[in-house]
Amino acid sequence: MTTIFEPHCLVCKKPIAFGELICDNCKENLYSPSLSNGAFKVYHYGKYEYPLSNLIKEFKYHSHPKIARLLGNMLAKFFIDLKFPELNYTVSYVPSNFSSVHEKGFVPAHLIAQYFSDILGFPLINLFSSKTLKRQVQLDYKKRNENVKNKIKLIQDPPKNIIIIDDVYTTGASMNEVGNLLIKKCDVLIGITVAKAYRYSFNKSL
Repeated sequence: MTTIFEPHCLVCKKPIAFGELICDNCKENLYSPSLSNGAFKVYHYGKYEYPLSNLIKEFKYHSHPKIARLLGNMLAKFFIDLKFPELNYTVSYVPSNFSSVHEKGFVPAHLIAQYFSDILGFPLINLFSSKTLKRQVQLDYKKRNENVKNKIKLIQDPPKNIIIIDDVYTTGASMNEVGNLLIKKCDVLIGITVAKAYRYSFNKSL
């Protein structure tokens, strides 16, 4: 017998165990790894399409905090599966536009990075400030690059081994901008995102 308190999968709405957010079948459908080569290598957990895109939108635009934990857990497992060298990593994240932070009340990449770093035991720091005038989601490829060009600044010296977290990689403009700031200052620089949007060409092979 179903009760009004029975939890349901956020994606397919099927009943699930208490404490879970999505069912096992939907979890399997989220994973589709790829790699983009820009200023540095950025690894993507999945594709920005259903059902992963729905989870990200629910998190970013409807302030569903438990999804940040789910996404952070997914990226932590992804990082382990990629078998990077065992180093003293520090975690940071791509900053959000001021209007985006004002509207949402939080930086999505920061929350995901927080859970990611907690699980792996890596310190989390804020490396960047953003002076972008418009939200990236509102812009096309050319304008996305123009919007972030020289608008993201380092606010402290970066550590030698750094992991940069973001939620969605579309054109790579923001990741490339932070990469250009770090590439000559770090020994190891790794980018990891939850999803890669497929409107633009990219390197699918890992």
